[in-house]
Amino acid sequence: MTSPRLIAAGSLAVLALLFTGCAATGTAADEDTKGASAESAKPEPKAEAGQTKDEACEIVKSSMEELTGLTTVDMTDAAAALAAFETVKVSLTEASGKISNEEVSVVATGAADAVTAYSELITAVTTDPANVDMTKISEQAATLQKSMTDLVGVCSSVG
Repeated sequence: MTSPRLIAAGSLAVLALLFTGCAATGTAADEDTKGASAESAKPEPKAEAGQTKDEACEIVKSSMEELTGLTTVDMTDAAAALAAFETVKVSLTEASGKISNEEVSVVATGAADAVTAYSELITAVTTDPANVDMTKISEQAATLQKSMTDLVGVCSSVG
């Protein structure tokens, strides 16, 4: 196994562990939707105006639960780890596109953007190992974790 693969797998493993606490917090609402398909990262049309915070948080709940699922992925297999992370990225991006509640929309979009940026960075690390920038990985991981913490913070006060 090459060093960049270990770096990518290791950073994904750390993120999965960090998100376990975030995703486990979830929302106070019960889940009655099953999340978005991994077929497209294009956001769905915005939901109708007047969406409550509870309704908006329910939309992202399954995406947050998918983050918890990253802890069961074999992080020594960088390809499998990246594929799992890609699924979460698509799900969160689609979910954030369905949110019209302003308070939740801002943090959900920020979280989706951070997941996308981190996924692209880890993909670049695995495809161009000569340019591994551990500082950039660390900074992006911190940004990603903060965005998830912010999303959980907004949605944990629902109910």
